[in-house]
Amino acid sequence: MYINKIKLENFRNYEKEEIEFDKNVNIIYGDNAQGKTNILEAIFICSLGKSFRTNKEKELINKEKDYSKIEMLSSKEDRNVKINCELEEKKKFYINEIPAKKTSDILGKNYIVLFTPEDITILKNEPSKRRRFLNIMISQLRPMYVHLLNQYNKTIEQRNIYLKQIKYESRPIENLEVWNEQLVRLGQKIYEYRKEFIEKINEKIYDIHLKTTENKEKISVKYISNIRK
Repeated sequence: MYINKIKLENFRNYEKEEIEFDKNVNIIYGDNAQGKTNILEAIFICSLGKSFRTNKEKELINKEKDYSKIEMLSSKEDRNVKINCELEEKKKFYINEIPAKKTSDILGKNYIVLFTPEDITILKNEPSKRRRFLNIMISQLRPMYVHLLNQYNKTIEQRNIYLKQIKYESRPIENLEVWNEQLVRLGQKIYEYRKEFIEKINEKIYDIHLKTTENKEKISVKYISNIRK
């Protein structure tokens, strides 16, 4: 899979730009604050449905305009894929000109891995950074994983609301078991997806690292979870 072309309109500092890529190696270079990272951000949005730099979509639109558009063409095996993103009052996606019912529909259409200087925090900082990295990677391979995460987070929110109702409205505490069972069920599935992904990563990196270090070092990744079968 490789990206053929990307078109930008009113995106960040670009009014109109069309960039064609080689299917091998591409190097984007230039002075600071000229828009190099903006190109990567546009690719990221058309692959994962969101920015890796901001949660405020208004920041993606050129300051002098009230809308923004991104179009990305890619080739995957024997077919081409076109992803369009329109940013205005709401964010809209189109897959080969067909409107996407939800953002997660574009997952798996393009596979990307982004590394930035800040990614060192995956190793050095809190576990939430590592979970976020896992979530991004797994979501591209298994779109159903996104649905599970959304369900899990929604269940936690509903459970927290009910905890407040128990405290302030004297709701029966035994009903809390409904949310607990749901969290256990969803948590188990999320754990299985993550465990499977880590196992596949280990299969790849072991031989690569061994060759890189001339058979001097071995490497492995462990997924440590509170879940016990």
